[in-house]
Amino acid sequence: MADVEIERHGEAVAALRLNRPRVLNALSWGLVRALHEALDELQADNRCRVVVLTGSGRGFCAGLDLRDQDNTGELTEGARGPRAGMLAQEYIAGLIPHLRRIQQPLIAAINGPAYGGGPALALGCDIRIAAESAQLCVQFIRVGVSGCDIGVSYLLPKLIGASLAHDLILTGRPFDAREALELGVVTRLVPDEELLPSALRLAEELCELNPFGLVMTKEAMWANLDAPSLEAAIQLENRNQILVGSQGSTREAAAAFFEKRKPRWAEEG
Repeated sequence: MADVEIERHGEAVAALRLNRPRVLNALSWGLVRALHEALDELQADNRCRVVVLTGSGRGFCAGLDLRDQDNTGELTEGARGPRAGMLAQEYIAGLIPHLRRIQQPLIAAINGPAYGGGPALALGCDIRIAAESAQLCVQFIRVGVSGCDIGVSYLLPKLIGASLAHDLILTGRPFDAREALELGVVTRLVPDEELLPSALRLAEELCELNPFGLVMTKEAMWANLDAPSLEAAIQLENRNQILVGSQGSTREAAAAFFEKRKPRWAEEG
């Protein structure tokens, strides 16, 4: 059984499923490697426009598999001590920029527990939907290390503000799906049985938009989190608008509106 599975839902949507259900999809080094490889595969698939990230079984991701923490294999071969630890740390933490780097918008469909690396993966996605049974916990501080890991000290304060992020990261306390919605960690809350169908419907909605415009929107949203000024952010927006508009997409959108039909975008052939 593969640690990560890619399920195709038509040509344009893929569900990326963490697949170690017996351990709530805890992050073994095999799963981390498989997730990197799956992201590379999706990045190379120009027909795929949107990806849904979720977990098999009753959990999203329980964080690092502590029983597998020394099983790094070739990743740390020939290295010892802090050097080996840093190689492993950089590899798992590299999942977050990898999620950001692929061209497709990512929808996290959080089913059940999401602890440690679980919320980190969700935060690395572009949109987060939670099932009513979801429970999240930035638990790193409670397993004997720093509370700041796998990008959470960057992503969470930007998402919900520094004060609330300090509360969740310093205490490592669990919080349920309702609180996640109230805090703004997720933007949608749905019944458990509706989680994946809701995420796939949202993915299909995104697929109706201009494909290149969707790619450029993801790029600008993430890049402008670090923009040094309003002017710099606007410059990137201006550049992307001209690039996307050069396809004739604005004229096509207007024509579709007046003709009461769906747009036929240039990349759709």
